[in-house]
Amino acid sequence: MSEYRVIDVSMWMDAFDFPGNPPVTVCGPFNRVAGENREFVYDIELCTQSGTHIQGAHYFREDGSRINDHPLESFEGIAYILDIHKRGTDVTLEEIKRLLKEIDLKDKILILRTGHMEELIRTGKIDHRSRPGISLDAARYLCEEKGIRMIGIDSIGLESRVTENYEVNVYLCSQGIIILEGLVNLHSIRKNKVFLEAYPLKIRGVEGTPCRAIVKEYME
Repeated sequence: MSEYRVIDVSMWMDAFDFPGNPPVTVCGPFNRVAGENREFVYDIELCTQSGTHIQGAHYFREDGSRINDHPLESFEGIAYILDIHKRGTDVTLEEIKRLLKEIDLKDKILILRTGHMEELIRTGKIDHRSRPGISLDAARYLCEEKGIRMIGIDSIGLESRVTENYEVNVYLCSQGIIILEGLVNLHSIRKNKVFLEAYPLKIRGVEGTPCRAIVKEYME
């Protein structure tokens, strides 16, 4: 019997397309081998930001690390789930301090659980009045005082639309923080402390790639 429960926290690749990004397309099947037994092969086109995706500092910095610059173990680790209910305006520094209390996040992963991605998939539309996010001061606190190495969210980004220039993302990229976006099914997680795995595709030179993110919830 397994000592943990595996929870898939990745969306279907074609579940939602961020405005401006090309949709995920699948063509086929094709048969490209000789012989009597035909094969069934498909061609896929997608964006590095398609579906549930993970990215490094190159996301908002020309000189930032590409996703292949990170060692494989960067994409797994102990993660803490933090419930965020605020919408349309950023969670402040004071609020994030109160929510986290004394949780040790040094070199760990923080996952913000908001339920927003499921809403986007259901409606197919972005309403900025309902977007969750954290303030720049809260991001600084998470990096400089709590020492996180990755942050994830079940939404299309880490900012509500209080600002238009993505200052939170720019800051996180300047600190080398790995960002995981487009998570789903976080409501299935029962515990606040889990083990996350979110490995990128093995592609050189890009800011990030889609990933199959899973959570391992250990039994006690």
